[in-house]
Amino acid sequence: MALKEEYQPRTKQIFHHLPTVSEMPHREPLLHISPTVDNNIIGVGQDGLVSIWTRNLKLKKSRLILNSNICIYPYIEPMHLDFCMYFHLALSSWQFPFGLQNENKVLNRKLKWISDSTLMPQYNKLIIGTCDREIRLYELSNFEPYCQITGLETMPLHLDYSVRGEDECIILYGDEQGCVNIILISSVGETLRNWTKCPAVEEIPSVSMENINDGKNITFIRWKVHNDWVTKIKYIHSIESIISSSNEDYTALVIGCVNETKDVQHRLRILMDSSSIPTKCSLPGGASPPRRFNCDESQFKVHRGVKTFDFCKESNILVTGGLDRNIRLWNPYVPGWAIGLLRGHTSPIGFLCIADGNTKLFSVSMDSTVMVWDIEDQSCLLTVIPKASQIRGEMAVCYFSNELRALYLAADCLVLLHFQQKEDRLNNSCVSHNEPILCCQYNKSFRQVVSCSEGSTVKVWDLQNGQLVTEVYEAHGDAAVTCMALDTSGKRLITGGRDGSLKKWDCSTIRYIHTLKQAGTSSDEVTACTYADIYSNRYIISVGWDRKINIFPDLHSEASEVPCPQVDWIDSVENGHKDDVLCVSFCPPNLVASSSYDGEILIWNLISGHVCSRLSAVSRAVMEDGTGYITFWNIFGGGKLFAYFIGSKDRSTISDMAVSDDDCLLCAADHIGYIYIWNITKYALQGPEEEPPALLLSWRAHSCSVTSVAWVSEHQLLLTSSVDCTVKLWSLEGEYIGTFGQKDLWNIKDKMSWQRGPNPDSHTTPAAPARQVSAIKPNCATGREDEANSAEPESQVASPLSLIKNDEIAEELKQRQKAKSKHRACHSQLRSIKHETRALTTYHSLQLCELTGLPATFHKLNPRRCNDPDNLAF
Repeated sequence: MALKEEYQPRTKQIFHHLPTVSEMPHREPLLHISPTVDNNIIGVGQDGLVSIWTRNLKLKKSRLILNSNICIYPYIEPMHLDFCMYFHLALSSWQFPFGLQNENKVLNRKLKWISDSTLMPQYNKLIIGTCDREIRLYELSNFEPYCQITGLETMPLHLDYSVRGEDECIILYGDEQGCVNIILISSVGETLRNWTKCPAVEEIPSVSMENINDGKNITFIRWKVHNDWVTKIKYIHSIESIISSSNEDYTALVIGCVNETKDVQHRLRILMDSSSIPTKCSLPGGASPPRRFNCDESQFKVHRGVKTFDFCKESNILVTGGLDRNIRLWNPYVPGWAIGLLRGHTSPIGFLCIADGNTKLFSVSMDSTVMVWDIEDQSCLLTVIPKASQIRGEMAVCYFSNELRALYLAADCLVLLHFQQKEDRLNNSCVSHNEPILCCQYNKSFRQVVSCSEGSTVKVWDLQNGQLVTEVYEAHGDAAVTCMALDTSGKRLITGGRDGSLKKWDCSTIRYIHTLKQAGTSSDEVTACTYADIYSNRYIISVGWDRKINIFPDLHSEASEVPCPQVDWIDSVENGHKDDVLCVSFCPPNLVASSSYDGEILIWNLISGHVCSRLSAVSRAVMEDGTGYITFWNIFGGGKLFAYFIGSKDRSTISDMAVSDDDCLLCAADHIGYIYIWNITKYALQGPEEEPPALLLSWRAHSCSVTSVAWVSEHQLLLTSSVDCTVKLWSLEGEYIGTFGQKDLWNIKDKMSWQRGPNPDSHTTPAAPARQVSAIKPNCATGREDEANSAEPESQVASPLSLIKNDEIAEELKQRQKAKSKHRACHSQLRSIKHETRALTTYHSLQLCELTGLPATFHKLNPRRCNDPDNLAF
């Protein structure tokens, strides 16, 4: 572990685990790294190669999306993206002086490069910009081209995408002329479908930029913002503004509006002031696009410009970095001077990210040096030296995962760095496995807990005291154990692996019995499995990347086991899933539910093999601010949505759910380690619900993503596992019992043996029903005028404050008044005692006043360094 730590208080010390390094299939630099909705990592290369990785950097698949336009060309050293346009122009006039058998064919082909890319997760699309002045949309599930926008006036050097409202989005890009180009789209689903009906160019439905404004749902806006190429661009939904940067000093970073200001008086006042009339700069190749008014943008001057930035609305902090190797902290409302300067990098800064509850800043320079800063103290907490951490080459692109507290860095290789607080290391010194745990279950027959890990290890634990009973290494060879299921008797265990196989084990001895192979190839990972017992017939059902429902008869005789699944259902092939199947569940007496990556849920009849119900995913426009929704469906009559609500504190992805044996409690876990328990005894039984069920309890169970939750109903306990390598046991009141594998054993019937200290990750927090957040649309049949006439879109998530009733506010004010009265009474009594002992002084006669709480920190303005102290707003 290569790091250099400066002295810091113990609570702020940070360290990183040994890095995970993976070789990449990309020959050209990566332009984009980001997570997908199924918690994988996607990488897009400059040559059009797209790769999908697990979060632990296991390559799952890769595909060249521009393979139809590939041409043979001599090897050229990778260069920085800022020279991409020059490179493209040079190649367009490339001469092939060397002999090639198919020279004419090569010359007739068109070389195409990607300039940047971004994701459109709500519609499962990948957006790329090409050096041929195109914007293409690809299906994220199979990387097939969907449609494209052609004939852009300039090259889209940097792309960004965001949702703005219900069924409304924004696609924006910065170009080599320093312009910010904005495409506003309403009725997104309808618009995308219309684009697919346009005439095809290069076998892709295409809409030209000349005709894009003709559509009623599309608005194109172009602003001249910078005097140099745009280096980064981002739409910030919280302030409804666009932040863009360039390498030019005077327009290094600009925060500006999307549309021009609607304040007519302000605009007239500016137009009457000749000194404020916006100037126009001539651009090569045609008329100059307009500039914004001064009141519509704020300009930040930085020596040698800005290459990267990040913004945090909650802390009101803007950070910038660039060629001068310094990191600057800004108040976004005061562009005149920086409020902080962080020095330490020895090469230009290429990546910045505010993380860890807006308290830390992660920075990466072009030489791949990683530094972690404390924002409040403006001090360096950690420096990761690239050479000693096996990081080779210059940084191409980075992504920081707040959920995993991990940094993905792409250079000549792909590197994963996990960061952790020193106090977290002390609390989490006890682990159940040496690798991330992917699943766990409780075996009622043997009163044991079974857990499986990324390292292909299966462990069996005694529930009574947490002691390890037995373990099996290399259960699926080198492949991770991704899922498990128990038969109805609890005597046999079925495990599924990343190698595409299922294995059966004797639960009493964990003795290997048999191997079952899915219908697909060995590379088709098994993602989920379940056990079905129907009319004395037993079946093992598995799903995975092969997109099929694999059914294995579970025969009594081990010698006559069928190694492959029975014949596929007709519907499984013709009307089944069109994408990777992620989970499956058996519902007695004869129903099976499965869901796929594209959000589709299918209900199958296990006897006939036909689809009973097809449930479509909740509108992605509703989930514009994140994922983490829980839905209730009525599966009869074709399927009907009964309820959906936010199931995660920070709208993080829901990673697993479990329902108690009596169907009264619902437990869910998310990717940031929180556990939630709801009372669903009578929820959605009579019809659709407008409010979420009663949230009984929530707490932070793990430091990162929870992979499994399981009920231990006979003892009223809850079992959880996580990628933090631990399996933990809890009471239903959120009391921490212990971690399987810890030194001190417990007795589940003796609370005195439970962990006396607090939960290592967080304290238990009972839920306040008044602050539950509901995403259910109001019922139109209620007839309430305030809901019908509300300007808030119906699908918008209700604010927690809006759910607090007036009587609750009155009660809280009443309680506060009682506290104040009691405090004043005590003070009056004390003052009367002083009256009896000595004469009343001026000090004693002062009136008692209530003080208003002020924020702990503030920034002092320095008018001498401000360009314009009176112009603080943008």
